[in-house]
Amino acid sequence: MTIYFAEWNADYEKHMVNVLKSEYDVVLFNKLMKHFRDINLILDRKKLPRQWFIKLHQFIKLRSLESDDILLCSGFAISGFIDLVKNLQCHKVLVLRDTIEVLNHSMKNKKKWLCQHEDYVDKITPFFDKIYSFDFDDCRKYNFTYLNQFLPFTFSEMKELRVNSNHFCNTIKTCFFIGEYWENRVKVINRIAPILNRNGYQTDFNLINYKSTQTTHSLEQSCHYKLGEKISYFENIEKVKQSDIILEIGQIGQTGVTLRAIEAILFNKKLITTNKSIKKYDFYSPEQIFVLDDENYKNIEVFLKSKFTPVTLDILHQYSPDAMLNTITNNFL
Repeated sequence: MTIYFAEWNADYEKHMVNVLKSEYDVVLFNKLMKHFRDINLILDRKKLPRQWFIKLHQFIKLRSLESDDILLCSGFAISGFIDLVKNLQCHKVLVLRDTIEVLNHSMKNKKKWLCQHEDYVDKITPFFDKIYSFDFDDCRKYNFTYLNQFLPFTFSEMKELRVNSNHFCNTIKTCFFIGEYWENRVKVINRIAPILNRNGYQTDFNLINYKSTQTTHSLEQSCHYKLGEKISYFENIEKVKQSDIILEIGQIGQTGVTLRAIEAILFNKKLITTNKSIKKYDFYSPEQIFVLDDENYKNIEVFLKSKFTPVTLDILHQYSPDAMLNTITNNFL
């Protein structure tokens, strides 16, 4: 049984798959959309025949797949090539690391891979044998199977990173945040930054504008954050390593844990987060994780002085790609 990662093209996803190759039978399929996605969408929207086009690309790109193999698709990329894989005779698995609400918005308004009248759940999910999501509410609403969020570092890497994280000794206490510019994030940052500054912490808060139609000049300016540019995942990890506290301001309505939270746990950092559902996780402790709401900003100073015990590697293993692969493959044995 070979596991094929279909279009896992982010830098951290490629890193993950390439490291997994040394321990598992995995393959990265990262050119499925090349010469397919755009032409297929044009043919579809012009009501032109597509079957010959799809079959040709299946033969060229997917002929190595066997019936007992697993095709592992990510929720974000799959909309661009669902017609290529939906009739394949293998185990098809979809892993959702965004909420359905976010996927619908992104696929319709940013990527344009779904028409406005189409729905992600109706268009994509019927063709998969198993669908996993990290979001509790989406699992309940759509009958998905819950899967822990997982870092792009194998468990072997996590053990090494945990050892090395203990060697960092920051001379200046820092709280780090980076994320897309949203108004709710501006409000949180403007409120929390002065508290951190009064307690001796420098803030490295970065808001990124992804909206090409909106100029930077139209965004609210503040001395508490920079209007920055996107950085790579591994540049982000270096920032996490060099910080004492990680700030996470999540999407409204999101109920699953994010990569940012697991990164903080791996590198023994304190976490301030707006995600209330994090209290359900086995790594949660109030000494290391402060769950922020409108009423408890005054309690942050006490949290900053608290000491915590690092989460054990046994618990962290559950948030590794090793655990993810074991969970998925066990369903088809």
